Amino acid sequence: MLQLAKTMIFSYISLYCIAENETCTFTQLTIHDHVGHYLNTLMKFLQISILSLIFLYSCSQRNASIAESDGFVNIDNTKLYYSTIGSGDTLVVLHGGPGLSHKYLKPQLDSLLSSKFTLLYYDQRGSGWSEGAKDTLKLKMQTYISDLDEIKNHFNLSKLNLIGHSFGGLLGMYYGITFPDNLNSLVLIDTDAASYELRTPYQIKTINSRLTQEQNNYIDSIFDSKEYKNYNVAAYDKYYKTYLTSYFANPRDTSKLTLGFDSISIKKIDATNNHVRKELGKYDIHDQLYRITCPTLILHGTESVFSVEGAEAIHNKLTNSELQLFENCGHFEYIESPNKFKQLVEKFYGVN
Repeated sequence: MLQLAKTMIFSYISLYCIAENETCTFTQLTIHDHVGHYLNTLMKFLQISILSLIFLYSCSQRNASIAESDGFVNIDNTKLYYSTIGSGDTLVVLHGGPGLSHKYLKPQLDSLLSSKFTLLYYDQRGSGWSEGAKDTLKLKMQTYISDLDEIKNHFNLSKLNLIGHSFGGLLGMYYGITFPDNLNSLVLIDTDAASYELRTPYQIKTINSRLTQEQNNYIDSIFDSKEYKNYNVAAYDKYYKTYLTSYFANPRDTSKLTLGFDSISIKKIDATNNHVRKELGKYDIHDQLYRITCPTLILHGTESVFSVEGAEAIHNKLTNSELQLFENCGHFEYIESPNKFKQLVEKFYGVN
């Protein structure tokens, strides 16, 4: 860095001398008159150099702090894909679906949280770039819980700070029930309800009430198309972007959602979702939630396809929880109300 400073100073001085038609070297300035004038100019050069070095150093530190990495973790002879970004305490991010990848969360969560947290994403078994879709006997909640605990061990995390969206919130609750001592904190972003009865009937009713006949016809035409059946990425994107308008309070906000579909991940979405949901059946874990004693933040949209009643039922069972409702927000609070989302998460972790 010292050599860089010298180089910058000598460059500035040389440029000045050329501009003034003076003779100078890196070791001596040939000064004929006005000594004070040259000294003042030299001091300005030094000030500019120091400020420039500070700026360059701060930029390098900022770039280093948001370095990204990715790879695979081998769990039970199955490779699970992960991606990390940021600095600070690690938050393990659990995506929804099941069957989707973590990529639909990444653009906004990276922007909102990676400056103060290390975000550790991974694609759940049979989802995204992770393997396991063909071994359908293991596409069940018990395996997902075990996988998450292995993620903890692989990254040498003594306790987990979990942040789960949709199905990811349900997985987080199941994990907390199974391994309460391994859970340090839990953030539930528009989570699945803690029972089938408080989740599915309301979800189906709400979606059906919001999608127009024209939209339903369009979705059906895509589903029946050759492109969709051949796993065309553009066809899948159109299908889900239309369907998911029902998940937003303002359907236009769907344009802000990046699903991150690719030829690898889209083949797993429907099959994995169907297997995991079938294994879950008509679940109900309300009476087991008392086992989760860590601080829990529940974020829920008043216009979500998942009922506020379901979020309140979770809050009532978790003695160390707080419930924050997002007015006029649907299923994606981090997209629909990003500033409030960021403030609440930072406040919850005491870093704002």
